[in-house]
Amino acid sequence: MALIMTCIVAGCDSGPLGNDPSIRKTTRILGTRVDVTVSLDGGKDLLIRKNVPIRRGMSALDVLEMVADVRRAPDGSIFQVNGYGGGREIALGSDPSGWTYRVNGIESNIRPDRFRVKPGQVIWFDLRRLDLYPRIPVAIGNFPHPFFTGWRDTNRPIRIAYGAGFEDDARYFADTVFQQLDPDVVPIRDDGTFGGIRRNEPIPIQAVRKDRANLIIGRWEDLRLDPFILDIALDPRTFGLTTWIEGTQVRHQDPDQEFSVKVDDAEGVVWASTIDGEPDGAIVFVVTGFTADGVRAAAKALHNAGLQFYLSAAVSRSGRVIDAAVDAPPPNAVADPRIDP
Repeated sequence: MALIMTCIVAGCDSGPLGNDPSIRKTTRILGTRVDVTVSLDGGKDLLIRKNVPIRRGMSALDVLEMVADVRRAPDGSIFQVNGYGGGREIALGSDPSGWTYRVNGIESNIRPDRFRVKPGQVIWFDLRRLDLYPRIPVAIGNFPHPFFTGWRDTNRPIRIAYGAGFEDDARYFADTVFQQLDPDVVPIRDDGTFGGIRRNEPIPIQAVRKDRANLIIGRWEDLRLDPFILDIALDPRTFGLTTWIEGTQVRHQDPDQEFSVKVDDAEGVVWASTIDGEPDGAIVFVVTGFTADGVRAAAKALHNAGLQFYLSAAVSRSGRVIDAAVDAPPPNAVADPRIDP
């Protein structure tokens, strides 16, 4: 089951830290600390979660070694953490698993022994297969951290775009989560240009801006018309989506699953990526669904920290986060009976 954790100490990941000036107050109370989480398969299984003090110059690997037994490969990369490592046995041999880590929700491509941690950061190590999902650039489960810090503190101005009927939801995020950053809150109107038609001239709509960190709220029938969102939706695995809308279905695929599975009863979806699938690209957080109730349920779950440590999520009309069952292999497919390490 995906992790739904609550904040256990001041300064952990349910609040917007990173560049937040309030971190100075937290430092005076608790000292200089970071939150460290270790999990398997995209957050499905929690191994460790601790808030630890750090010293100047410490690396991501240093803080991992503070909370776990770490064994390195000859090239210095992480081989095992508490006995868990890559190369787990599956039906056709060893799977190409490896340890990845993300900082404030954004996956890092810097060796962990070379990444210098800063106070208030959330460092999340995860062991997952790398063949099905080579990159998962942004996870929704560390929201709103990606908006406050961006890639290595290169944060962009925040833009909240909303579809018809969701202005109140957009402004609620702006006034609570992002009030210190004064985000742009703009509508997406279906005025003849939305959908690309006006006086028989194609005019592409843009809910997403390349020079902004984007939070988009609206029904899928509207949001899918944005060219960036459409590109991501057409190739979800390349952009690191583990939950997405395909036709009239919500599909889900964990990093350790060979095939995606239909998620029944899902009316809302939350996913995140970047415009190019790289960690330094402009962030795109999408809160959407088939129905207005589904969109609002998904927005409420995200706002209320109900999606902590999910990579993406499907939400029912009632607000329940749906954990998709492991999919049975399609006809004539080879099953993948994983053996725990």
